[in-house]
Amino acid sequence: MHGWPQNHREFLPVMEGLLDRYSFIAPDLRGFADSDKPYDGYEPRTIARDMLDLLAVEGVDRFHILSHDLGGPPSVALAYLAQGRALSLATIETPFFGLDYPGYVDPRVAYWHLGMHMNMDVTRFLVEGKEEQYLRHFFRDFAYNPAAIPEEDVQGYAMQMRQPGNLRASLNHYGYIPQMAEQTAELARQKLKVPMLAWAGRASFGDHCYLSAKAIAESAEGGVIDECGHWVFEEKTDFIREQLTAFWARHGAVQ
Repeated sequence: MHGWPQNHREFLPVMEGLLDRYSFIAPDLRGFADSDKPYDGYEPRTIARDMLDLLAVEGVDRFHILSHDLGGPPSVALAYLAQGRALSLATIETPFFGLDYPGYVDPRVAYWHLGMHMNMDVTRFLVEGKEEQYLRHFFRDFAYNPAAIPEEDVQGYAMQMRQPGNLRASLNHYGYIPQMAEQTAELARQKLKVPMLAWAGRASFGDHCYLSAKAIAESAEGGVIDECGHWVFEEKTDFIREQLTAFWARHGAVQ
């Protein structure tokens, strides 16, 4: 489950070399790319139900969950809603909203763009017509390696954002942060039984992701990746692929 401003393409580096062992379902979430762009329904539980409907269509009973960025909160909801079916949950560079543990800092405090993007009308007014320049800022400044995102992908994500309705719809994932916080807090009242893996780049979320996973789940692994920013799959492809395959193997990998 991908984050903003990407789509299913961000998981291609992880899939490469693993397709002989695993089957992957990597949808574009609602509001992104070629998926529907409704005006509501961007809270974690609703997106989790989108995924459950997709799994039903694909005939999948047991599965691992992998998410990045704002795909994280709905992936947590999915793990809670499908605790009897989900084998594991891996949240990579995920902002966790609505938690309460010693040292917790709401990501809205540390990252200016979260509050700005929540005001979708202002953001559209400032960004429309400048989509490529705006995305280049994120791909450069939120990375340890500013050249980590290939130029082909930069152009692809910019083209996606220019499509009618895409910017408005994708910004809904920020506009629903209050609902993310509320639903995550409600779910986290009980410890998640699905084992979690949480990694983040030292130049980005640092230990926020691992500490949040420890607060949510009965079993949490992971930590902080040195010389890495937000774009973990592109910046530390070999490392994260090795971590994921080892984690999946420990928790009943399916093929």
